[in-house]
Amino acid sequence: MQLREKKKTKHVMPTSAMGDVAFLILIFFLTSTVFTKDKGLKMLLPDKAEEEDIVQVKPENIVMVMINPAGAIRIKASGVEKDLSPHEYDEIKRIVEERLLERDTLLVVSLRASKEAPYKNVVHVLDQIKLCRVTMPDGRKLRANKISLIPTSEE
Repeated sequence: MQLREKKKTKHVMPTSAMGDVAFLILIFFLTSTVFTKDKGLKMLLPDKAEEEDIVQVKPENIVMVMINPAGAIRIKASGVEKDLSPHEYDEIKRIVEERLLERDTLLVVSLRASKEAPYKNVVHVLDQIKLCRVTMPDGRKLRANKISLIPTSEE
């Protein structure tokens, strides 16, 4: 007696709908995902000043920090004009803190950056200016009262 071989049933999964399902899932995620755009630094800026609100500041109470397109930094303060390389950020902090100790009054730090200046250099300089804090001999703690950001177009 001869035994018959059993027929093996092949399990086949229809794949014709797989492409459609994958495409629908792709469309779903593309439409439901929110893409955020980097909006730059978050800074609270004051309202536009009226002419009677403009305060005159003595030139000796202003520290100007300028960044050129190459990222080099120049500091102008009363009696000091110094050129710095793009990585001498600690020197900025030291100069501003010296001015705070000398003046003991309103100190304005003006940051002028070229439009072509590297973004990271501007951020590092701004961070160093914000870190400037000085303790006076009488115990008062001072910092730069105002930081102004001014774009330059002189290049």
